[in-house]
Amino acid sequence: MATMQPEPTPGVVPVHHQIADWLRGEIVSGHLKPGDPVPSVSELCRQWHCAPGSARSALAVLSGEGRITGGRGKRATVRAQPRRIRLTIDITQEQKNLVLRSASERAANGTVEMTAGIPIEQTDFLHRYDRIPANVDLAQEFAIAEGEPVLRRTYETTDKDGGLRLTWSTSYIPVSLIEENPDLLDETKEPWPGGHMHQLYTVGIEIDRMVRSITAVTPTPADRQRWGMEPGVPLMCVRSRSIDIDGRTVELSDATYPADRTDLVFTEKLRRWPKGHAQYRAEEGEQ
Repeated sequence: MATMQPEPTPGVVPVHHQIADWLRGEIVSGHLKPGDPVPSVSELCRQWHCAPGSARSALAVLSGEGRITGGRGKRATVRAQPRRIRLTIDITQEQKNLVLRSASERAANGTVEMTAGIPIEQTDFLHRYDRIPANVDLAQEFAIAEGEPVLRRTYETTDKDGGLRLTWSTSYIPVSLIEENPDLLDETKEPWPGGHMHQLYTVGIEIDRMVRSITAVTPTPADRQRWGMEPGVPLMCVRSRSIDIDGRTVELSDATYPADRTDLVFTEKLRRWPKGHAQYRAEEGEQ
C-alpha cells in the first residue's frame, strides 16, 4: 500500500508539533520501524532542548494518530501494522462467480479469505437473526412500506489467536423477498456457503451491481477494544446496496472497518475517445 507523505504543521509551530512532525517523518520513512522504541521524554528533551511537557505532548500527538503505542510507564514503540482488509471490485465479482460453483468451493472461499487472507478455520464466526419492522431509512432504501418485516442479520468474525474482531456487519433483507425459501430465515443454516449472493440466487434473484457509500465515525472505547485499535484511529462505515437485474435494492449491508488497516480499491473504466479524434499539435495550440 502506498504511504501518504505527512504534511508538516503549518505556520508558527509550537515545539511539541515540531517534535511530532520529526517523529512522524522518521516513522513514515522507515527509519523507525514497527516495534522500534520511540525516543523517551528525556531523550527528546536533550535533543530538542525543550521542557518535559513539550516532549510528552509530542508523543501524545503521535499516539492520537495511532502511530505509536505504549505509555503509562511502558516505553512507547512504533505501532505494528495490523492485518489488512482489502475491499475491491474484483472481490465482489469473485463472490458472484462463486454462486454457480460447487458447495465445497463456496464453503472454502468466504469473505474473510478474500479480504483478509486468513483461512476460515483460524476464525470464530458469530451471527444472529432478528425480524424487525422497517423504519423510515429501511423503507426508503427498499421502497417498501414502513413497518413491513425485514430480516436483520448481524455477523462477526474474530481471530482465534488474538480474539480480535476481523469483520463486523449488519445485513437487511425484506422478508417478502426470501420467505419462499424457509432456510433463508433460519440462522442455524449459517455460515451459508457463497454468502448472500447465493442465498438470493435460491429465490431467483441475481445481483447486477453493488452501490457503496462510506462515512467515518469515532469509535467508542468498546469498539477500540474489540478491534484492537489505538486512540485516534477512526472507523469507516461502508453501506453496500445490492441491486438486482430489475433495479431493486434487495439487500443492504452496513459494515465497519478500522481505517488504519483497510484498503478500498475502486477501478473506474473510462470510455475511449472516438476513432479519428483530433490530435493535439503544440504549434496550433489546444484543439
